[in-house]
Amino acid sequence: MDLAPRVILKSAFTVVGLSRPLARLDGDLEALWQELGDRYDEIPQADPDAGYGVHTRGDFGRTYLAGLALGRRAGDIPADMATVEIEAHAYAVFTHTGLLQDLPATVDAIFESWLPGSSYVQAADFFFEYYDDRFTPGSPDSVAFLWVPVVPKGLAPRP
Repeated sequence: MDLAPRVILKSAFTVVGLSRPLARLDGDLEALWQELGDRYDEIPQADPDAGYGVHTRGDFGRTYLAGLALGRRAGDIPADMATVEIEAHAYAVFTHTGLLQDLPATVDAIFESWLPGSSYVQAADFFFEYYDDRFTPGSPDSVAFLWVPVVPKGLAPRP
């Protein structure tokens, strides 16, 4: 687990995919990803080589969207799919190397240890996982990235 993130500025982008309340998924995110994989051909304007698992918090609890970044080509989105607009932010980017089942421990370490002890605060009510060709399900050498929007503590808006 690498808790020495890089801080990166990333421009806005849009993710399209399947969204469910996290409680309803009962920890089985893989089934949602499989469903999305079976439906890639319905969203040809999306990039199938880069996956985004977007975690959001809202008035009705936490949701998870398994999705793909939309390309520049416009196109129809299936009615049962959701889009999320990710605004431009500075992100603390963490590398998770290992099995997917260990990813929640990395997320916990980020939010319970690194973030409170860092010079940053979370800048928005979401974070996302990023998967590219370095991700290999079931491999201890698999690589995924966790992107947390941050702002320096001194620049955080006051409540």
